[in-house]
Amino acid sequence: MHKHVTKHLMKRLLLLVILSLTINSCAQEKVIDLVENTLNKLKIKKENCFTKFIINQKISESESIILIPEINEKGNGFMIINGHILIVNSKNGEIQSSFSEKESWFSDAVRLDNIEILYKPYKISKDSETIGVLIDYYGNSRANPYSSKELSLFFRKGEKLTRVLKDYPIYNSNGETDGMGNGEIIEHKKTIEPVINSKTKFFNLKVIDSIIKTESKNGIQKTIKDSIKIEQLKFISGKYKNVL
Repeated sequence: MHKHVTKHLMKRLLLLVILSLTINSCAQEKVIDLVENTLNKLKIKKENCFTKFIINQKISESESIILIPEINEKGNGFMIINGHILIVNSKNGEIQSSFSEKESWFSDAVRLDNIEILYKPYKISKDSETIGVLIDYYGNSRANPYSSKELSLFFRKGEKLTRVLKDYPIYNSNGETDGMGNGEIIEHKKTIEPVINSKTKFFNLKVIDSIIKTESKNGIQKTIKDSIKIEQLKFISGKYKNVL
């Protein structure tokens, strides 16, 4: 009888140990909401953000980029947005590196249409970890159609993300029409190539601008001009600047 009771107690004790380990394991593996966690750390309410453009993008097994577009001011047909870009630990949500700026982006008659994170889009130095932010803008005027993509580049160093290129247009399309599709459109498409043999710490960036001018008439579109322009971005006083 004594042996039977002891054996029963041992089984119960073993079950309790297994249950305790399972509970602890589940608690450790619980995935935190990185966006909510980051908002709490920044003391920003989610309802005060342009929520459709909040980004949570994994960049490695251990880290994610969180982009928070905080609404600074909002009115009839316009919005001013503060930008917060952070690299966080994917498991515990701790902020590793960050950049914050008031009045980073605007949305008005030319509407902010999309925000995209580009991880390591270009090699701008031998050892830099580069983050790009690409902003799409769109104007819905039928008489003066407009769209653009603007690129900002950041490099990571310790707790800081430092911006070295701000709102550089890598795509632009604009023109004049009669509102029925007849008219002319000029389109710029830019590609960026790092000049790796540059002797400076930050490489020069070669920009190839492909320019296409098209004419539309009675539903027929034709190219009336096609050209290429070479630009150069040089690192001067901590920023990339356009040098023709």
